[in-house]
Amino acid sequence: MSALPQRKIIRLPQLGRTRRDEGTSGMALKVRGHLSLLQGYADIMEGVSPQLRAIILRVMAGKARELGTMLQPFTETARPPITEYRQVRERTRQLMLDYRLLLERLHDTVAEAHDHLDDAGKKLNQP
Repeated sequence: MSALPQRKIIRLPQLGRTRRDEGTSGMALKVRGHLSLLQGYADIMEGVSPQLRAIILRVMAGKARELGTMLQPFTETARPPITEYRQVRERTRQLMLDYRLLLERLHDTVAEAHDHLDDAGKKLNQP
């Protein structure tokens, strides 16, 4: 009998969950839980007294704050630096200033053109 040739076996990575996936799944469950709580509190608020409504709103604000804190790491990467906001704000101010100056100049030019038209009309009416 002939011996089977030796083959090198390469193990492929399993398609199971990684730690990152587990962390993301856990975070998703927490977010869903907080959203469900907020929805539940909103449902409870219908028909309650103003005093009880104020208490529920305080609890909801706390839960919303916790939710914002949990989601902050996911939003920080997409947020541009504050210097970029400041540059855009300064550029917007400059553009608005230029716009106002150009608009004023346009109004002056149109008023001057109307004056010339009025003068031209008076000269044509004179014998």
